[in-house]
Amino acid sequence: MVNPTMSETPLVIDNGSYEIKFGYADSNKPFRALNALAKDKYGVSNLSNHIKNIKDISSVTLQRPHEMGQLTSWELQSCLWDYCLYNPDEFNGFDLGETTKGTHLITNETCLTLPALSKNMDQVLFEEYEFASVYKAPSEGYIPFRTMNKSDKEITISGKDEEEEVDSVLKDQKQFPVESNDNEYRDFQLVVDSGFNCTWVCPIIKGIPYYKAVKKLDIGGRFLNGLLKETLSFRHYNMMDETLLVNNIKEKCVFMSPVSYFDSFKNKEKTSLQYVLPDFQTSFIGYIHDKTKSTLPANAQTITLKDECFMIPETFFHPEMAKLLKPGIVETILESLSMLPEPLRPMMIGNIVCTGGNFNIPHFATRLTNELQGQLPMDWNCRVTAMKDENELTTWNAMSQFATTEAYVATRVTREEYWEHGVEWCTKNRFGYQNWI
Repeated sequence: MVNPTMSETPLVIDNGSYEIKFGYADSNKPFRALNALAKDKYGVSNLSNHIKNIKDISSVTLQRPHEMGQLTSWELQSCLWDYCLYNPDEFNGFDLGETTKGTHLITNETCLTLPALSKNMDQVLFEEYEFASVYKAPSEGYIPFRTMNKSDKEITISGKDEEEEVDSVLKDQKQFPVESNDNEYRDFQLVVDSGFNCTWVCPIIKGIPYYKAVKKLDIGGRFLNGLLKETLSFRHYNMMDETLLVNNIKEKCVFMSPVSYFDSFKNKEKTSLQYVLPDFQTSFIGYIHDKTKSTLPANAQTITLKDECFMIPETFFHPEMAKLLKPGIVETILESLSMLPEPLRPMMIGNIVCTGGNFNIPHFATRLTNELQGQLPMDWNCRVTAMKDENELTTWNAMSQFATTEAYVATRVTREEYWEHGVEWCTKNRFGYQNWI
């Protein structure tokens, strides 16, 4: 029986290393805030979304609470959370005010977070913020709780053509009968979470991450920014200090080669873009010049992007292009797959879910499907599910849907339990991954 005082709508915070997504579980969309502190060349600090108001973006330095994918600085993270939770002017009246003690929290942390850092987070949530209850899990652990219903924004890409796909589905149904949709979660999914810090490949079996097969690829949005900085600085202008500008160029201009790098290289003149650099009068961040609609201002500084547009994200498949001697994303997925029990492998490869902001790069999910299919046995079918846009919100949506399940009510930790058992008990019995390895 659910305690009536515990049945209020919980607050959901997706604490990403690039952006914080937060809001009540019954909201259609979360509020969003940059998870960083920026200092401009005049020494003025700008917190979170105030970074977007910086006029002179040259030589801006960013400080983030996450280092190497782990949340290491709660001094800074607390400032950013306070900005999000107690700032009604910025977020359309959203304000926890004095209600923190009655608020139930669902949040996430990096997969395989160091136990000491995980305990530190528990202490902050219960002792400083004093939430009424907390549920915490890796981002990937929430994905199976997404709704079963197909939405218009969701696409599923198959590695085979339509006829082969139908035959494969019928074969799967005979081999593994489909369970009723009464389940709170999907039983078998392989989650590929590509965010700002890195890319995680995490198999989920019966709603629980299979930690023995979790793999990490050290390529994410931060890596792409760094590589783009070096490339533009070598070919055009020195942009090593232009973090915000380069990040904007990445978000607006890059795309994944739909077929292969060599195919796109042949057509690089057709896909080239002209990016107008900021002049700090008409533009503060720059923009892509539309050749069909307008002429360039007389004194405009531009850079022409050709193979840079698709070469940068190509490092997901060929890290050696950036002199990184590590496996690419396809090899990482296959390595994770090889550590699963053999009967589960074809099911996992047929239920891949892509999440994270990097999958907003055009053609990424399609290219991943085709590259994976070419490495699989003939009778296996690779199916990849992703959103058409806003892939960075997939995790928050899954977390908000998890809030309506019985599993959430049964597994969250109340403040009273925390004070009774202590932080060691929380990590060992509820939030830690060590017991599953």
